[in-house]
This record gives sequence, structure tokens and C-alpha cells, in this order.
Amino acid sequence: MDDPRATIHSLVRRNLGPIKPVKAVPAHLSRSMRPEDAFRTTLLDCLAQITANAATLRSGRSVEGLHQLRVAFRRLEVALGAFGQEFDQDWLEELRGRAKILSGRLAPARDLDVFVGKLLEGAPKSGVSDGLTGLRARAESARDQAWVAAGACIASADFELFTDDVAGLAASQLPLSRDQRLPRAARRMLDRQVSRVKKRGRTAASREEGDLHRLRIALKKLRYTAEFFAPIYRKRKVKAYLRKLRALQNHLGDLNDVANVRSVVGGLVRDKNRKDEDVNMRYAAGAMVGWYGAQTKGAIKQALKRYNKFRRVSPFWVK
Repeated sequence: MDDPRATIHSLVRRNLGPIKPVKAVPAHLSRSMRPEDAFRTTLLDCLAQITANAATLRSGRSVEGLHQLRVAFRRLEVALGAFGQEFDQDWLEELRGRAKILSGRLAPARDLDVFVGKLLEGAPKSGVSDGLTGLRARAESARDQAWVAAGACIASADFELFTDDVAGLAASQLPLSRDQRLPRAARRMLDRQVSRVKKRGRTAASREEGDLHRLRIALKKLRYTAEFFAPIYRKRKVKAYLRKLRALQNHLGDLNDVANVRSVVGGLVRDKNRKDEDVNMRYAAGAMVGWYGAQTKGAIKQALKRYNKFRRVSPFWVK
């Protein structure tokens, strides 16, 4: 387990780590690895991305750094869930739960980044420009507060203890699996994710936003799991599969934008710390929610059309 990326954890603790956002990179897996060694390598990969982006945020506000930090936490959650089920190690669920809690503390800042940087820009401004100016000011104020909370999360004892525990698990030699063949274990984990996607896909036929959201989450878990094991399969087949999967996720992401608008706008207009009644702002907020909501029907139609095409794509791990 002499992976040079493991050193990044201790370097960041001394503020010597990188100060630029770091995206996920393929883990150093090989078909000859044991499943438990692949798990430890994947943990190191996720931990490197977490600690590197935490270092970026300690050096100043970085929208991309926060985004990549949350991606790293989600990847780690998926790894702990997928390998934990494969190894029948229920205690890994506790660590996954802690990852989810920390990621949740970062979510408000990320949601407001998307709202201010993307969703407000995309909304029509005709007739509501004055109100949108007030809404932007309120959103940026809330965003500043959320960023303070995100900084506190990264500086917290919970965050430090969590990363220490992940590093300790990655360096441990605990026996986790009786199966010595990684390709066989990888196929089982990928098949489980596909089964979950199919189940969510059948439910999503209802065209309810909540059901489509759950399909989006299942697809994200499939994508991360596929990316974990990509190095042990043929590159061309993996690339083609992931390209189609990401395209489907982008369509479902449009629906997530609608939910983001509703959630953020609702929080801004209900802010108990604001006593003013800006009629123009409230009108603009309602218009924005209505405009994005009107895109829902078309977005659902396109997402389900894409999903039906994706169902016919052959998995790269099946010969």
C-alpha cells in the first residue's frame, strides 16, 4: 500500500498541501488485487481528494474547491456502501453516516453558490430585474453565512477525526473479504448498483419529481462505482458507457435545479432575520420559481427518454 497520495493527509494537516481544487482521478487498481486492497486504495483516493480540497478552502473561498470537496465525500459514501455490502461489514455504515453528515454541513454553501452563480443568471429578467437585484443581495448575504459555516465544518474536530479514521482504515490490515478475485467482486458490486437503478427507473415512470430524484441518486452511485473499477476493464468500453451515463445525469440535473430554486428561494423569503417586506423581491422570487417550475414537464420527458435509451446500453463489465 505504498501509494504516494497517502502522504497528502499529513501534509495538509501542516498546511503544506495543494491550494488548487482537485478533481477525482482513477484509483490505482489492477485485476490482480484482492478486493480488500482495492477498497483501501479507493479510500486513499477519496481521502486525497477530500484533504486536498479542504486545504484549498482553508486558503480562501473557492467555489470549485467546495464542489470537489462534496464530490469527494459522495464518492467516499458510495465506496463505503458498496464495499461494505460486498464484505458484509455493517460497521462501515457508521463511517458512511459520518461522511454524509459532514457533506450535509457543506451543502448550504454549495446550493447558494449554484443559485447565485447559475440559476439567478438563467432566470428571465424582463419585468422583474429590480426584484432580482434584491433577491441576489439577500442570496449573497445568506451565501456568506453558509460559507462561514462551511469553514467551521472543515476546521472542526469532527472533520479532523473523520479523516484520521479513514486514513487509519486505509492503512489497516483488517481482514475484510474471503474472496480473493477483484473482477468477480467488482462485478457483484456493479450489478447491485444496476439493480438499484432499474428499481428506481420503474418507479420513476410515475413522473413524480421525488421518484426521479431517487433515480438520479442511484445513477450517481452507479457512476462512481463504475469509475472506481474502470482501470480493470477495457478503456474504450468504459469510456463509452460513462459518456452515456453522464449525459443521462445531466438531464436529471435539470430537475435538480428546479428543486434547488424552490428550496433556496423559499429559505430566502422566509428568513426570520429579515423584517423588511420587499414586494418587488417577492414578486421576482415567485416569478423565478414559476419559470423554473414550467421547465419541469419537458425536463422529465427528456430525462425518461434518455433513461429508456440508457437501459439498452450493455454494461462494460459483462462479457
